[in-house]
Amino acid sequence: MKSVTMICWEFAPFRVRGGTAYAIRRLADQLTTLGVEITVLLPDWFDTQPSPDLSHRLKLRPLKMQAHLSFAPRVMQCSEFCRAAAEAADQIETISGSDTVLAHSDEGAMFIVKRKGKRSSGRAVFWLHSLYDPPITELSNEQQRLLPSRSLLGSAVMMADIVVTSTGVLKDARNFEWPVRLRELQKALLVASAEQRVLTVESSGCLPPAPRNSQNGHRISSNLESLQRLRSRYVLFPCRPAVDKGLGIFAAIAKRLRADNITCVAIRPPAPRPKPIPASQDQLFHWLPWLTQEELAAAMRNAACTALPSVTEGFGLAAAESVSLGVATLYHQVGGHHGLQDVPNALQVPITIGERAQLYRLWSELIGRNGDVWSVWTRHQTSLDSLVDRWVEIIRSVVHGTNSAEQRNADPSRPPIVQEQWGYRLLRHIEIVTTLAT
Repeated sequence: MKSVTMICWEFAPFRVRGGTAYAIRRLADQLTTLGVEITVLLPDWFDTQPSPDLSHRLKLRPLKMQAHLSFAPRVMQCSEFCRAAAEAADQIETISGSDTVLAHSDEGAMFIVKRKGKRSSGRAVFWLHSLYDPPITELSNEQQRLLPSRSLLGSAVMMADIVVTSTGVLKDARNFEWPVRLRELQKALLVASAEQRVLTVESSGCLPPAPRNSQNGHRISSNLESLQRLRSRYVLFPCRPAVDKGLGIFAAIAKRLRADNITCVAIRPPAPRPKPIPASQDQLFHWLPWLTQEELAAAMRNAACTALPSVTEGFGLAAAESVSLGVATLYHQVGGHHGLQDVPNALQVPITIGERAQLYRLWSELIGRNGDVWSVWTRHQTSLDSLVDRWVEIIRSVVHGTNSAEQRNADPSRPPIVQEQWGYRLLRHIEIVTTLAT
């Protein structure tokens, strides 16, 4: 494979809304290092100035987005972006050719749908970063008629030549029935797997370069100074503060740990976004401002442990970054977190299949909601009390030194974290698929 056209809604550092932006950029950098020419199609809503470290093999092509779309529902914005991306991809293929088109996440799903049936020499790859399956009711009737199912993600999975996701997402699809809201996506994934159209990769294949160790002579930033004044060891929630990332579960954990002199630390979203938590819950945490990647690494290293009680995970990149720094990392198996089993420093909080199914039900109710997500969490909280109890017990044992992840890390019989790069895996898989097709 010599060239790839990428369709992505965010791409670090130009447009960043979460971890997906960094993951896509790292994938692009891996591919260019392997000699692949990359053209990135993304909205012209840049948040930062162009980066000077772009490879000469990496070209950005911003697509004009109409001003009125900034007030439209997100799924309509993404659909219009995919329409423009489909036209641009056709131009690229006509002029210079493209071996593969790669559409990322729900924002790029409509591109795969629009491309189906067009003559092309390349493969269409759909990269499923998360299980966020937006409601399609806000699409036009014409757009809805293009979909082979009532699920946008399910439709893209059905129509892609290759689907990329994590082993954990596929495992959850096989292990229990998903809620009605996600069932068409589940069925599409199982069919694609049976047809051998699925490539599974793990978050460790997209780890960033190791940041400088801020403990070795580097000045502590002002954002982290408050941590030095804490009178107790702390547990860090290293994700964006959202209910789907487990902030509701973390709040329940923090409430039970108040009597143990264990501080629970969370990170606020970038200003000027509203506070992510009700005022009644706000006092449960020691809050840090939004951190740089280097600051986040320092905060993780100095924590007694990190806690990732996610409701859903596509790949679990935050957890992989935590364990790669040698930090005791607590998680439960949901989605991409299945891949942490047997990884040094990763401590699994036991979870039943019934509790995992409950998390999926909670997630299905959160999809598409922009309002009071905490009321949704409250409806499910009691049914997850036993899971919270297990979290509290294991955090106490780690903080007090009776269940040390560091001891596990020192065990030479344990396998090291595998870092088979996403870019290499994708190239190898496309070559195999192409060979079989011919």
